[in-house]
Amino acid sequence: MKKIFFSFLVCVLAVSVQAQSKIYTYEDAKKDASITLPVYVKENEFSGLVMTMNPEERWLVHHYRKPADAKKYENVFISFVVELNGTLSNIQVQGWDLQTKTKTTKLLPSVEREVTRVIKAMHKWTPAKKNGKSIRYRCEFNFKIHEFELDPNEDAEQAEELDSNHVYELVEEMPEFPGGIEALFKWLSENIKPHEEIGRCVVEFIVEKDGSLSNPKIIKSKTPKLDAEAIRLVKAMPKWKPGKEKGKTVRVKYSLPIAFK
Repeated sequence: MKKIFFSFLVCVLAVSVQAQSKIYTYEDAKKDASITLPVYVKENEFSGLVMTMNPEERWLVHHYRKPADAKKYENVFISFVVELNGTLSNIQVQGWDLQTKTKTTKLLPSVEREVTRVIKAMHKWTPAKKNGKSIRYRCEFNFKIHEFELDPNEDAEQAEELDSNHVYELVEEMPEFPGGIEALFKWLSENIKPHEEIGRCVVEFIVEKDGSLSNPKIIKSKTPKLDAEAIRLVKAMPKWKPGKEKGKTVRVKYSLPIAFK
């Protein structure tokens, strides 16, 4: 009897461990609407110059230091698992062939080490969830990695007086949706209209000095229907907390990736 009970207990534990160790992917998320994707967000972490990038891509660019033997731009394929507690594991960095759109082993070891270092230095992510419970999730994407550079046309010794009509891309305090980035994602999930199409587009807009949003336009298109929905969402948003430069409220250009699934 004890032997039978012990065997049963081992089976239960094995099933439990197997369930917990399952790693979900984007393919799973496309088929299961109860899965929400992991998010990398740390408020005020990014200066916002590269506005067409996701937060994780901005982190890479802002913290990557080009090895001496590397080219200015290196095409890489990045893969890692976002664990239940938001930490990263199973980090893999490979080369990416733009012509064949496939992974390749042709990547300098120095670049692989540097990109891996930058990924390991990331803050914790908000983990993916299935039916409200955290799950392990594999993130995979290709990216043209390069070192962050300031715009040489920007005068570092600009006058104290700010142009009231100028639209900035880099400010000391970036604009923010009321309640923060998680509140923004919640608002989007509650206001996106159901669509048969899936994909992601990026919409750019200006956060005015009074927090209102103006001049929305698509800078990364998916389909006309999804592009139109992204524009509608921006126009329907409440006022944001405006950006500031040298203590003064200014106009700031902002871009927002919106995923439809």
